[in-house]
Amino acid sequence: MVNRQQSEDYKNNPNIKWNFTKFLVNRDGEVVGRFEPTANMKSVEEAVAALI
Repeated sequence: MVNRQQSEDYKNNPNIKWNFTKFLVNRDGEVVGRFEPTANMKSVEEAVAALI
């Protein structure tokens, strides 16, 4: 699930807008999600839960 505050193209857009950008990393060490500082924490929580 991608909301409009989550960077959909994080693999091709390495620019980090702010130092509070959050990266979601799977057990293999791959970045599977990137959330901008303004992202809803509920979205972050749901993405983490999906990996567990």
